[in-house]
Amino acid sequence: MLLDTPDWAIRHNYFHHSNPRSKDRAKNIFEKVHVRPKVRWAKDILRTDDAAKSDYIKAKVILDTFTKNRGSAAMAAGRAVQDACDLHLIPDDQFGQTLSVNEAALVAQDTLRKYQPITYAVDLANADKAKQEKYIEEIPQVVEHAIMGLKEAMSGDNRIIGETEYLECLANCELPHNTLPDYGRRGDLKTKWSRMTKNKKGETTWAKGSLPSSLSGMFDMNNVYQVAGFYACNGRQPPFLVYANAYDYKVFDQNNTPELKPDFLEDVIRDIAMQHKITENILRAADCKEDLLGLVSPDFNAIYWQEPPEYIAEAKNIWGL
Repeated sequence: MLLDTPDWAIRHNYFHHSNPRSKDRAKNIFEKVHVRPKVRWAKDILRTDDAAKSDYIKAKVILDTFTKNRGSAAMAAGRAVQDACDLHLIPDDQFGQTLSVNEAALVAQDTLRKYQPITYAVDLANADKAKQEKYIEEIPQVVEHAIMGLKEAMSGDNRIIGETEYLECLANCELPHNTLPDYGRRGDLKTKWSRMTKNKKGETTWAKGSLPSSLSGMFDMNNVYQVAGFYACNGRQPPFLVYANAYDYKVFDQNNTPELKPDFLEDVIRDIAMQHKITENILRAADCKEDLLGLVSPDFNAIYWQEPPEYIAEAKNIWGL
């Protein structure tokens, strides 16, 4: 799809929208108009042979600030599971081959072993390392259940398709909605992992990562908004969500979930479009980055702002806090 980007979007380096419930508007704008251009510049500098030494130093500081310590063991494990599912479900381009479930799970374990736990706080670092080790143990079972759930969700498909990117304008919006279904152009995979707890003696124990019983909860509604974006961009193909943990899996689709029925999804799409339109109005109203960020207010206590200290320090400096 060919799109003409308005001048007011170009001046802010804001080229597309995403799920409005994935983060608050202030974080979304900060990422797109401040963080991403800086990271892009830094990477370009490090690829340049004759850049000034001062620019090399600045580039490394930028990358440390905005890319280091921003993951988690759970995020890394989720990506490893999806990669393993791809290796089992989707034939490779060269030979048309797939791996067995066990082979794919071994690859996922190796991938997760390469994850570098966060380092900026001793307690958080120790917890992240412990989670990594626990999830390496769990990942074969999670991979198995994820594959079972995905096969059930796509049982009527002629072939299984992996990630597909969509970039489509919603009603009355000038910038496109960008979304990336994991499977079948319409579905997403979510993984659940054991939670760290403490017993009465202060010893670390693990509680089973539970699967949702419905999609009406706050965090699961975020996922409904995500797949509603798929639905809006892919010709209204019925979406699905597969949740998997080390013990079981659950498939949500329009046959068993009110939030994935067409009428509910259309309401969600209208809300997404309205949120995008508000963002576009804010972009139009601001002449520069400083004016733009002055029109939104970050809540640094929100879960979306759980970031390394250097990242938060930069954000607070931008907002003059």
